[in-house]
This record gives sequence, structure tokens and C-alpha cells, in this order.
Amino acid sequence: MKYVKHVFRTAIGAILGIVSGIALIPAFAAFGDGNGNTSWVFFVVVGIGALLGFFAPTIRRAFGRGFLLAGVSVLALPLSMMMLSGRVASDLMQESGNQVGTAIGAGIAATTMTGISAFIGIIGGAILLIVGLVLSLGGRREVIVVQHPVEPNRTRHEPSL
Repeated sequence: MKYVKHVFRTAIGAILGIVSGIALIPAFAAFGDGNGNTSWVFFVVVGIGALLGFFAPTIRRAFGRGFLLAGVSVLALPLSMMMLSGRVASDLMQESGNQVGTAIGAGIAATTMTGISAFIGIIGGAILLIVGLVLSLGGRREVIVVQHPVEPNRTRHEPSL
């Protein structure tokens, strides 16, 4: 049973690592040379997710750590898209004959892509981070309420003006 839990926690981490890797693909593409030489970074992110899940003490914490990794990656999506759109705009400017038209079009496209990814990234990342924090840090919490007994002979002193 112990080995089944390890495999399950590792699978949870790997699946949420895949989500994290997909969210970071624009950043990997921005730093790549166009030949697909940065695909190994995706597998590193999946491996980090699997390791986080493997070393989690419980299945709930494995889900929490995976959601935290995915939340941070999705929250970074606007920055990734901004890097990718800047790289594409730079490449288009070098190849184009009409510099002004290309600059205007690339600026509009970059703004649109970054804005849409910011909308998705901030909302989705916040939800994933909250779920991850609840799962990672949540648990049984005990609240002890202490009430002092009211003494009937005690009078209340009010300040005088």
C-alpha cells in the first residue's frame, strides 16, 4: 500500500507538472533558437512536479504542492507571453521591408496576446494558488476559546468627563 501511495503522489505531481510546463511554453519558445532545443526544459518542469509529489507526506499535500507549482506557472503566463511576443516582433522587424507597418502590427498583436494571457493568467493563477495553499497548509485546526467568568460583585467604572 505504501508503494501505491508513492506512485499515486508522483503521478499527481507529474500531471500538475505537465500543466505547469504547458503554461511556461511561451517562455521556453522565447528563449529557444527555433529548432526545438528547449523542449528538455518542459521535461525538467514535469520532473520537478513529480519530485514535489513524491516527497509529499500525504496525497493531500501532493495535490497542494502540485497546485502551487501550477499556480505560479500560470501566474507567470503574461510575462512568458510578453517575452514571446517581443521575440516574434524583433524577428519580424529584421525580416520585413516595411518597418513602420510591421512595428505597428507587432505592437498591436503583442498587446493583445499579453492582455488576454494576463486575464487568463491572473485569474487562473490566483485560483490555483488559493487551492494549493488550502491543500498544502490546510488541515485540522483547533481553536480554544477561553472565557473568564463574570464576577457579580464587581462594578464597572466609567471615566468621568
